Amino acid sequence: MTIKVAFLGPEGTYTHKAVLQQFRNDSSNQIEIYPKKLIDDCFTSIDSREVDYAVVPVENSTNGQVVFTYDLLRDWFIPTSTTSNTSEMPTPPNSAGSGISSQPPKFKIVAEQFVSIQHNFLTNAKDLSKIKTIYSHPQVWTQVSQFFKSNKLDFSKVAKVDATSTSKAAEFVYHDKSNTTACIASNMSAELYNLPIVYSNIEDNSKNTTRFLVLGYEPAPVISSPTTPPKQTPDVTSVILTLNHDDPGALCDVLVKFKNHNINLSSISSRPSHLKQWQYVFFIEMLADLNNNLELSHVIDDISTSCQTLVVLGSFKRSWRYYS
Repeated sequence: MTIKVAFLGPEGTYTHKAVLQQFRNDSSNQIEIYPKKLIDDCFTSIDSREVDYAVVPVENSTNGQVVFTYDLLRDWFIPTSTTSNTSEMPTPPNSAGSGISSQPPKFKIVAEQFVSIQHNFLTNAKDLSKIKTIYSHPQVWTQVSQFFKSNKLDFSKVAKVDATSTSKAAEFVYHDKSNTTACIASNMSAELYNLPIVYSNIEDNSKNTTRFLVLGYEPAPVISSPTTPPKQTPDVTSVILTLNHDDPGALCDVLVKFKNHNINLSSISSRPSHLKQWQYVFFIEMLADLNNNLELSHVIDDISTSCQTLVVLGSFKRSWRYYS
């Protein structure tokens, strides 16, 4: 069986590593990858059923939200206007050129992955003092600041140039025949482009981790820890909701209902709703399984009465890598 997976490319990125962690080639399954230039392309690919799954970054433990992914979840799952309380899937907005279908999406969040972000300094330069340019993804610079401060080399006159991904940064260095460039990228990128790792693990925070969502129509393969059976990891249900911002305590009313039903929340985030100026949508994740819990389904119905719109984005097993 061939499993088709779209992801934010190109090959060699941390998202690519998340794909390899979630989906493995074996005797029964072969993985066919579809690298995409934009996160938006991943959503369109899964919606059109070009692929079976799509993997996108959603947050980093150091830099926080990947706002592009949050906004796409909002745009695909929240209607342009809200007129009634419902937990049903609304129709995405018709937006010319957005790539969003006029029909409600059928895909859900079906899994998550966590990738440890380990940055490396790669270059073909024999003399590091000759390096004129260093490439990397914009988020990386703040994650390796101590490396530039403590390194004996003088990087003050070296140009730091943004690339669309750490893998693309490695590609730039690979094609540089002057050997005066370097990049900060992953081990995968070093292997892909055969670039020497001059300094390894230069990240400021050794626990720096990026979380990825797996979008699909069917449950994704459950990847077991060598020590922790899947049944011992909790289930996560993710929802997005809108509230009446003119109603004092509207968010509090919703949170109290979660508490009254003894449901533990693992995260809550907000983004501009694009429904009304200065109105926000809220993303809430809870440790509970909607797929196999009739009581939770009733809880969602109860909570939705305090919302203008509530949409379930998916229920999935917490990845064991969350704890590692």
